[in-house]
Amino acid sequence: MSDLERNDREHVSRQKAAERLADLAYALTTGGSLELSVDGERLSVPLADDVLLERDLRAGADHVELELSLSWSNEGDDDPAL
Repeated sequence: MSDLERNDREHVSRQKAAERLADLAYALTTGGSLELSVDGERLSVPLADDVLLERDLRAGADHVELELSLSWSNEGDDDPAL
């Protein structure tokens, strides 16, 4: 796969966010590849058996931000930290 970088941000309902996370969870559970739709373009990203999961939570009186990050190597390396 060639180098690719896409950033996406949109406001969605809680239900839509849950559906997107469920789709991601299903892809991780079944393995193979992750199918994404970005800007109307369909992308297929190969998945590894081991991934690095990072969680970052910031909570204040009027704002909560939760960032989830998944990373893995496409080279079959045992270290998903890249």
